[in-house]
Amino acid sequence: MQDDFPGNQHSSGPVRAYSYVRMSTRKQLRGDSLRRQLERSKAFADEHSLLLDDSLQDLGVSAWKGRNFKTGALGRFLAMVESGQIPKGSYLLIESLDRLSREAVPDALTLFMAIINAGIVIVTLGEDRQIYSRDRLNGDWTKLIIGLAVMSRGHEESQTKSERIRAVAKRKREQAREGKGHITSITPAWIDAKRIDVNRYEFTLNHHAETVRVIYEMATRGLGSTVIARKLNVDGVPAFKSKDGWYQSIIKALLSRPDVIGTFQPHRIQDSKRVPDGDAIENYFPAAIDKDLFLRVQAMRRNPGRPGRKGDTFANLLTGLCHCAHCGGPMTMKMSRVRGNENGRYLVCANYVRGHRCIEGNRHFRYEPLEAVILDHVKEINLAEVLQAARFATVLDAIDETIAALTLQLEGLRKKEQRLALAIEDDSLPPDAIIDLLKARQSERLAVEAELRHQQAERQRQSIRHDNSTNMGDRIAKLRVAWEQAEGATRYELRSEAHAAIRELITEISFDSTSSSAVVVIENGVSAYRVKDGRISGLFRAFAA
Repeated sequence: MQDDFPGNQHSSGPVRAYSYVRMSTRKQLRGDSLRRQLERSKAFADEHSLLLDDSLQDLGVSAWKGRNFKTGALGRFLAMVESGQIPKGSYLLIESLDRLSREAVPDALTLFMAIINAGIVIVTLGEDRQIYSRDRLNGDWTKLIIGLAVMSRGHEESQTKSERIRAVAKRKREQAREGKGHITSITPAWIDAKRIDVNRYEFTLNHHAETVRVIYEMATRGLGSTVIARKLNVDGVPAFKSKDGWYQSIIKALLSRPDVIGTFQPHRIQDSKRVPDGDAIENYFPAAIDKDLFLRVQAMRRNPGRPGRKGDTFANLLTGLCHCAHCGGPMTMKMSRVRGNENGRYLVCANYVRGHRCIEGNRHFRYEPLEAVILDHVKEINLAEVLQAARFATVLDAIDETIAALTLQLEGLRKKEQRLALAIEDDSLPPDAIIDLLKARQSERLAVEAELRHQQAERQRQSIRHDNSTNMGDRIAKLRVAWEQAEGATRYELRSEAHAAIRELITEISFDSTSSSAVVVIENGVSAYRVKDGRISGLFRAFAA
């Protein structure tokens, strides 16, 4: 067939034709589509003596949301047209207009006309071959009607397919919440999936689950992500996927993932972004660790001021706790420059050192005596079982009162929702007014439910912290003995673990340059010790023993 062809020669040589091949999924490569599209392009180019370029391919790229011209090969083609690298009069060969775009007709037409107005000739190579150019459309605009019909059909097909996929995905999420199915076979690295039905899988823990437990156990001992990654690499523990060992970022992410306790968060696509869909599903996966261990780590990670690794020996066991009494700024560690005391370490106000906001915090406090007095008296500092019990009971009583009040409030809101739902069937109030009230009550209920979950989690966190602190003094004392006999990385790990334990007891250490003393505040003010000249010189307790 010979078309009414506009020409096959540029002044600079043969006209070039660009074959554009697009397939939404790479699965289509298994079929005949790629061969068919390329053969039709070659036949057209040969028929009209065009120089064919078949490098323009978007394989596995959808045209539904315009990805092919926003980030794909079609977008690069358009950029070359605009820059003049592809001259006017060149040809774009496609199987059908729906290969170009499957967006809504106004958007698809805008793209189509942008190509036409840039002087490019579009040829569709399907059963009903069409040639579109600005001159042709000016002479016979009815061809545009054919193109609009193809654009509309392509968009409707993609929209219908998208709606069906969303409906299937929604049903899978609903079945998963009801315990009747699973959403996907994709699992965390420590879980294997075996299909047992259309939408059901058997999930089992694999050898990586033990690695997860070890990582969490190390985190409860106060080891940071960098130290944990280094230890795993030194011990030759295989990483989940990487052949290049463990990275700090992998450990950090793992220590906040709820799927280690079997919790799964479904997602959906909204505005081309992946967003959470509803509440997380508990017990979806088998748990790699128990919930108490997970919550202990989360409580430690929420503790503000946790430091990163500094040096090779964890020189400052009190890092993150020390502040200037005059300006509230952090204390920084400085090394002595005095001959004969080159290894001496001192704490001084960081703001004073940089000459900003502090003129009184000028004293340099010797670090070693402060660390020693705290470690020497750590059992005494931790004593206070009676003090801790009193404080713990007071905190739990307050939380329990809040939980009880929220539970009553939630029950009342649910009853109001039920009454409003029944009233929708009644004509006593305008439907719009009832619906507005129902929406307001639902919003209130969701807020109360969120606060109730927060309070319940806080109660559990307080219980875990109280249980952990009971033998903290003995634990720190044993660590001290161990690190005094250790070297290198082992010493660092032991001091890091002791640092985490100390932070469970000590809230803050305030340094007063005027009195040359430091005040060690225990358990948010349950008690406080004044330290001066390397010894405890004063004690204050909030509760009588």
